[in-house]
Amino acid sequence: MISQVKYNELEKRVETLELTLASLVHKDTIPEGMAPLTSLAAEMGLTTSKAEELARNCGVMIVRQGNGHIVHEAKFREAALIVIKGAKRKYGSKCWYHPLIGKFIMTVRPQV
Repeated sequence: MISQVKYNELEKRVETLELTLASLVHKDTIPEGMAPLTSLAAEMGLTTSKAEELARNCGVMIVRQGNGHIVHEAKFREAALIVIKGAKRKYGSKCWYHPLIGKFIMTVRPQV
């Protein structure tokens, strides 16, 4: 059974998500605090597919808009930096590994 406090927190989160989604349906503009996934992935040095997997596995809000995805910018940056800092690379390999997203290639090391 879920406690009343947890239930209220989840209810507030659902309401915020509903408002954000409603604003996306009515407009073709990107809401404040959100950014295109492709631009954030390029900035972090990840491929778009690995950035999408990272967003889904870390619980970052991801919304499909048109033929692309938009994500919550601050939370995605935070999650990406945690994963990148925790990633390991074998000597002489171009692939990095983190248990959350598996093997990935990092084209650019992000500035902290």
